[in-house]
Amino acid sequence: MRSICIFFLLGLLSPALAGELRQPVPGVHALVDVRIVTAPGQVIESGTVVIRDGIIEAVGANVQPPVDARIHRFERSEGQDPITIFPGLIEPYLLLESGENDDTDSPAGRHQLIQPDRRIRARDWPEDQVSALRRAGFTTALMATDSGIMRGHGLVANLGEGSLNRNLLEPSFGQFFSLAGRAEGRQFPGSLMGAVALFRQNLDDARWQAAARAAWASNPAQPRPEWLEGLDDLAPVLAGRTPMIFESSDLLDTLRILELISDDQIALTVVGHGEEYKRLAALEQRPVRHILPLAFPEPPDVKDEDDRNVSLEALRHWHRAPENPGLMAEAGIPLMLTTHGLGQPGEIFKHLVQAIDRGWSPDQALAALTTDPAAWLGLSDRAGRIRPGYMANLVVVEGELFSDSPSINEVWVDGRRHVLAALQPPGVDPAGTWALTLGLGGMGDVEATLVLTGPPTNMEGFLTVMGNETPLNEVRVSGERIVASIDASRFGGSGSISIRLDIDGERARGNGSGPFGEFTIRGRRTGGPDDEVSP
Repeated sequence: MRSICIFFLLGLLSPALAGELRQPVPGVHALVDVRIVTAPGQVIESGTVVIRDGIIEAVGANVQPPVDARIHRFERSEGQDPITIFPGLIEPYLLLESGENDDTDSPAGRHQLIQPDRRIRARDWPEDQVSALRRAGFTTALMATDSGIMRGHGLVANLGEGSLNRNLLEPSFGQFFSLAGRAEGRQFPGSLMGAVALFRQNLDDARWQAAARAAWASNPAQPRPEWLEGLDDLAPVLAGRTPMIFESSDLLDTLRILELISDDQIALTVVGHGEEYKRLAALEQRPVRHILPLAFPEPPDVKDEDDRNVSLEALRHWHRAPENPGLMAEAGIPLMLTTHGLGQPGEIFKHLVQAIDRGWSPDQALAALTTDPAAWLGLSDRAGRIRPGYMANLVVVEGELFSDSPSINEVWVDGRRHVLAALQPPGVDPAGTWALTLGLGGMGDVEATLVLTGPPTNMEGFLTVMGNETPLNEVRVSGERIVASIDASRFGGSGSISIRLDIDGERARGNGSGPFGEFTIRGRRTGGPDDEVSP
């Protein structure tokens, strides 16, 4: 029974926080009396943004709202942080989760790991991933599939509600590669050497096919060359008309990729791993563009004597990993940032804070999330900035965006407003230990423990259910309500579980939500913030 209950609980994975409201509103809006970061290093301390039919019509300190606009004012209490509007963030490497595109067939004679003609279809739209990115302030993404050696075409889409049909910007961008692909069982390739050989052979075949068919087209009197299905899709990469996006698993893999792709005509982009600082001089000699994950290692756990056997290499990497973005930028290596490798997209912010604390410029960090990917994707005339004529992709933040857990109140995509959290000043201090009962309907009740620490404006905590302890991704206190989310990947799931609790003295009542329905929560505080809690 217990396993069934916990399975049901983990099934409550919400595609969006319960606080997200998608509102059908008039097509003309004016966001007034707000601080506006129009681009990295460019700030309007108090101004107005006018949106008409999904496009920014005007922005500035002296802009007057049109008479037909719906006015959006962001009231703040004295002492609260200012409301700041940033350009929508851009994710340059969103991989569709395993299982997508699995029914793609390979032509006879072509290996199943070689799929350069694979394309994402409307039915592949990853709604859960889109919702999670949007909650973290991302409004545009480059998407690709996650399996094979030659993985096929990517596409560029906004991250609004609805399907791919409604959000598509560019149906084809780049070709995606990885040397991590392996065949199942004892089939070839079963090793890195085999993967490299298969990649080289097919790239050479694509080069030959492009040259041979061009020669035949200029002189049809000669014998017609054999046609290898699918390899024509590599021609734009070989000609440098679209990027080759190559995922690297570690530092040696990066050096291997740079050696494999020595043709400067190919617009190579490497998806990094965070260890680039170890061989920065080698990378500086050929500073190809990097898409950089910010999945920094957690501090080594040395509380338990059995866990103190941490290698010097692991300690060194834990210490130096946050320096990596700044060192790469200083070396002249073009950077873009990705949430790839993180449990939840919102985790990127705490790592950004670490990177900035270790010397990376905040303007460079913002550019790596906005203007730089926009330029790379060919969207610099309509995305990455807040400027007239650009898509109305905006992030509304209370205070600064670069904080451990930024207060993202709203996200606008194509001029459509997504209200994430209309926060009020904290009216309660819920710090302490709470004994909760989760009501799962016909599945019965499950006991849980919630521990909250810190001040109401910057809380942390964890939830323990049947011995499974999970840190809270986010905790916000708005008035007398707690809004929290949990990363379900800690339990082997995906997405988030959202929790809302209304506090009344020492008692709490609320609910959680997910795609399979809602569950109720009731509880009481059993210990204060200073009481010792056993995990």
